[in-house]
Amino acid sequence: MPLFTALSDHLAAVASPVDVAILQPADPFLETAGEDMRRRIFITESGSGETLCLRPEFTIPICMNFVASDEAARRCSYGGTVFRQSRGSAAEFRQVGMEDLGRTDTTAADADALRDMLAALDAAGRAADEVELGDQALFAVVVEGLGLPAGVGDRLLRSFGAPNQLAALLDKLSAATPVRNKNDEDRLARDGNKAALEALVRERMAAANLSPKAGRSPEDIARRMIERAAIAGFSLEADQLSVLRGFLNLRCPLGEAKDQLSAFGAKNNLDFGDTLSAFADRAAQLSDTGTTLTYRASLGRNLGYYTGMVFEASRGGVLIGGGGRYDGLCSLLGADATVPAVGFSIALDRLEDAA
Repeated sequence: MPLFTALSDHLAAVASPVDVAILQPADPFLETAGEDMRRRIFITESGSGETLCLRPEFTIPICMNFVASDEAARRCSYGGTVFRQSRGSAAEFRQVGMEDLGRTDTTAADADALRDMLAALDAAGRAADEVELGDQALFAVVVEGLGLPAGVGDRLLRSFGAPNQLAALLDKLSAATPVRNKNDEDRLARDGNKAALEALVRERMAAANLSPKAGRSPEDIARRMIERAAIAGFSLEADQLSVLRGFLNLRCPLGEAKDQLSAFGAKNNLDFGDTLSAFADRAAQLSDTGTTLTYRASLGRNLGYYTGMVFEASRGGVLIGGGGRYDGLCSLLGADATVPAVGFSIALDRLEDAA
């Protein structure tokens, strides 16, 4: 049986299949999916002037549809081609996956999502031989516990999940030197005056005949300028840098992670509290998967809407699937309240290579 059919059939048995149009409004992706996605999507324009794009992924349009519905919860599966520009590889490839939206028992939903992905891979005859898990929320506790300036903490959280970017940021923060105000933008950024800086950015974009939707928004530009200004005038203390790097270096079997995190917290005066309790509950529910599960503290997603567990599955050293919890996404797409959400995707092209 072809891989796509085997995977799709298995997921359809545990979550309702949904169709997602290939042509999508571009703004939701531009505004929520981050810098990397913004550079990679294929943009076009409708006859009425609406900015559209070829479907770069499934999660955002599925969440948009959920926000527009009256449903309290939805568990759905999907499959098809996505379109993203990338260096050295195809610009279109196939995915299957599942999204679990609105389910309030988040640790059980997390465990089920990972189990469903592993079961789908088993059903297709391509079982994962290694799975790594991380937790964005644990890193957030570490950053908050260090009492860093807001702009510095925000930048660290935004870089989490991009190892090279985060390593470069830590190097920069360990040797930061103050910079002088060079112009109005620098002065406003150094003062943290976001409203005035946004207004100035809009004015400059209008003068250059640039649409506010051309690339990053004025709000995003202003926020990033303030973050950069905060970092330029700040240096991490040696003990703060040691805590951050020590946490990011944690890696162990999932069953040992609770004890190692507890010891790390006690040593560094960090209280992981309910975040660690939820982590331990999830780990206990995953103890019978039959697959090697490893906790890697540095594993994350550098997208602002990911909020908790993330995971990646490999076969023969090839990354074949992954997912995580993204409770922040539906709010960005217009939901009145936070919507618990977790999901995963499996890359068909990689899976074929990992035979």
